[in-house]
Amino acid sequence: MIGRLLLKRLPFKGLPLRKLLFGLIGPIAAFAAGAALAQGRSMPPPPAAPVTTYRPDQATCQSDNMLGAYRRQLQQFAGQSTKVLLRLRQVQLEMAEASLKDCASQNLLSRDEADRIWRELQAMPLPQPSASQRP
Repeated sequence: MIGRLLLKRLPFKGLPLRKLLFGLIGPIAAFAAGAALAQGRSMPPPPAAPVTTYRPDQATCQSDNMLGAYRRQLQQFAGQSTKVLLRLRQVQLEMAEASLKDCASQNLLSRDEADRIWRELQAMPLPQPSASQRP
């Protein structure tokens, strides 16, 4: 009796009860999953991402290619703030350093040449936005 009175007074009058119940199942299931985690039951870990190690070749280790790639990568972001450019430059230098070490260890580049390229990379100024990138 109370159930019928309650159903008459609730605002979902035209909605079939089945749709209403199915609409509540999703949030209840989500709550149950959260409760299971809170009780110490764990979810399986996500699958591991594949790790790819880049091995430079003779073309990559050429001075002009390395300097040009470094310049082009930073130039793409010339319109960003100085803070962003400094961080991107730091990341680019870290990647270039790793590539130079690999090139030298594989005898694709002499250590002296790697040091010279490294000094040139560090001395490069931050890119300036072109006329089309300026506000």
